[in-house]
Amino acid sequence: MQGKWCKYVISSVIILCVTYISNMGQDTYAQQSAQQSEVSGGATEDLKWQLKQMEESLAKQQEQMKQIVELATRQQEQIQVLRNRIDTTSPQATTIKTEEIKSTLAKEEDIKQVVDDYLSTDEARKKMGLGLSYVTAEYTPDDEKYALGLKSADGNFSLNTGARMQFRYTFEDNDEDFGEVDTQDVTIRRARVYFGGNIYSKMVHYYVEADFDNFTAGMRDFYVYFTPLEDLNAKIGYFKVPFNRQRMASSAKLLLQDRSIASEEFDQDRDYGADIYGKPFEGYMEYHAALFQGAGEKNIKGNTDNTLMYVLNVRYNPFGKYDYYDETDVKYSDKLKATVGASVVFNAKDGDKKLENTDTIDGVVDLGVKYRGLSWNNEYYVRTEDPEDGGDSIDSDGFFTQAGYFVIPKKLEVAARYSMLDPNTDVSDDLQREYTGGINYYFRAHRSKIQADFGHFVTNTKTHDKQEEKIRIQYQIIF
Repeated sequence: MQGKWCKYVISSVIILCVTYISNMGQDTYAQQSAQQSEVSGGATEDLKWQLKQMEESLAKQQEQMKQIVELATRQQEQIQVLRNRIDTTSPQATTIKTEEIKSTLAKEEDIKQVVDDYLSTDEARKKMGLGLSYVTAEYTPDDEKYALGLKSADGNFSLNTGARMQFRYTFEDNDEDFGEVDTQDVTIRRARVYFGGNIYSKMVHYYVEADFDNFTAGMRDFYVYFTPLEDLNAKIGYFKVPFNRQRMASSAKLLLQDRSIASEEFDQDRDYGADIYGKPFEGYMEYHAALFQGAGEKNIKGNTDNTLMYVLNVRYNPFGKYDYYDETDVKYSDKLKATVGASVVFNAKDGDKKLENTDTIDGVVDLGVKYRGLSWNNEYYVRTEDPEDGGDSIDSDGFFTQAGYFVIPKKLEVAARYSMLDPNTDVSDDLQREYTGGINYYFRAHRSKIQADFGHFVTNTKTHDKQEEKIRIQYQIIF
């Protein structure tokens, strides 16, 4: 019995111990599970942080790789440049490079020549005139005469000035059979001072020129002209009669040192008058309709018979505007230029003298051409003098043809002229002829040039021809 109870007691104790131990194990396992769960949550955060760090590191590495690629590309380009330099140092490349340098230097010389030529033009002088402005009046006077100019801010007032001198040596071999002796002289053929510009507006202009030729003071031009339209302009005062083209050309821009014997005989010089003129159709046409006192440049008595002189002039320029103020082609026209003109004068002068009680009519036709250094000018004149008292009329005619060519463009020019004058076509022994050849060298176009020519002049007489030669050397400067 006792043994049975001991068995039950021991069994109970064993059961109680096992239960307690089991409960303790479960508690321990629960605590460990909880701790493991806490540890697992912290590891996830660590993994997320590590992942973020790896992503940032990868981005930095990608940026570095990009920079390395760019660096490698630049290095390859530099290597190619070095290879090209090495190739150019080869003998063949050096020869090619030398030729290129020579060609470049030659081009630089050409460019320098072009620049020098440009700087000698009035366009450059106008743009580089130390801030001074110029007035450009296309018709008259020839604005290339000017050296300095001033202009108001609004352009309504301006003053341009200039001067010109021609120093000449002349040797004349005269005909001893007519009792004449040889002569030589050094003189100032022309010495001019002039100024002009506009006043009150850009359409009202003025021009004044004085001469001191051979140290004798005198007035050459003084007039006012209005330029409202290219097709219609007006001029009043004392100026050249717009009859023949060679007379209208400036004496600063003649092909030879003086005008032809025919031009000297028939031209109308200067006079008091008014002129309506223009260049319609964009300069393809030109006209002058003028009236003058007709008393002559040196006639101080004035108009003694109350008869005025009338001038009509028409010109056609088939290739556009033609600069007839310049007989040469020093500007070296790239395009062909030509002009054809005709003019008539009623109550004309004879040798710049008024013929009283005589109806006089002069006419002229002319042709001019310029192209790439070549200039060719021709004029043919006629005149009829009909006395009012019923006396015999006198007919005269004459012409000249001349040509110039730049053997060195814009620098060296050769020239030749032939002129004939018949003062009276009814008389057979009064014919005059001129043969002149010359050479011109231009330092700064017409502003600085030297001219030399030789002329042979023949005059028919009843017995035998009178012959004379002239040798002339002239230097001109415009400033």
